Amino acid sequence: MSTLMHAAGVEAFGDPLRELELPRPVAKDGEVLVRVRAAAVNPADAGMVAGRYRWAEPVRFPLVPGYDVAGEDAATGAPVVAFTLHKATQRGGYAQFVALPADLVVPLPDGADPVAAAALPLAGLTAWQALDALGDGVRTLHVNGRGAVGAFAKALAPGRGLEVVDDGPVDAAVDVVGGERARQAFARVRDGGRYVTVVPEFWVPGGPFAAERGIGPRVVSARYDRTQLLGVVERFAAGTLRPAIGDVLPLAEAAEAHRRLSRGVRGKLVLEVGSA
Repeated sequence: MSTLMHAAGVEAFGDPLRELELPRPVAKDGEVLVRVRAAAVNPADAGMVAGRYRWAEPVRFPLVPGYDVAGEDAATGAPVVAFTLHKATQRGGYAQFVALPADLVVPLPDGADPVAAAALPLAGLTAWQALDALGDGVRTLHVNGRGAVGAFAKALAPGRGLEVVDDGPVDAAVDVVGGERARQAFARVRDGGRYVTVVPEFWVPGGPFAAERGIGPRVVSARYDRTQLLGVVERFAAGTLRPAIGDVLPLAEAAEAHRRLSRGVRGKLVLEVGSA
């Protein structure tokens, strides 16, 4: 068995993604070696390779991006999905294998489509936590985007007793877009209502969101929670969450996936990773 694997990454911030041949990782005690079958492509990945993130430790190059992976536990063959927690681990999913702390890896149902499953972790956790941030007393909700996070928020809302509406005033809004559509979403919230955004640069104190309306915007940045990811997978297995996949590209076309991401895409881009 080869001690090397194929990956996609950069040698320096700002470089275009390119194919790499790297040592195959070895799982340490308390870790799982995941044989990656699919890795989702997220805007966060583009920010990562551009150098816009703060890591817990100095960045180690080559840098392999990727927060979301699905595949198998290489030791058992059991299907799994994982969140790489890249800011802390610096272990990315754009590779044939990734070794991760066991807490970051959760089981998938047998027969689950790894391409669809790879779209779950980051978007699913973000949507889950955005709804958590609304708090109690909310009945009607507006979500202003149809991307992965917006679609998941709309799908999860009814299970929390929330009615998602497209017209008229609402108790709360979740912004997943920013810009003018963030302002439009905010305008629909009743005075004293709730407003959550996952695009923090569009909330500036003293800016367009007037304090006199009694609405304090809450900013959500996804954090890892194993129980919540298990809940996301449970709803995926039940058919409540159905990721919309825009296109599937091979790992060798990771740079093209990032170019498409920069132009805007509908549906999730996923890299399909070949076996090693």
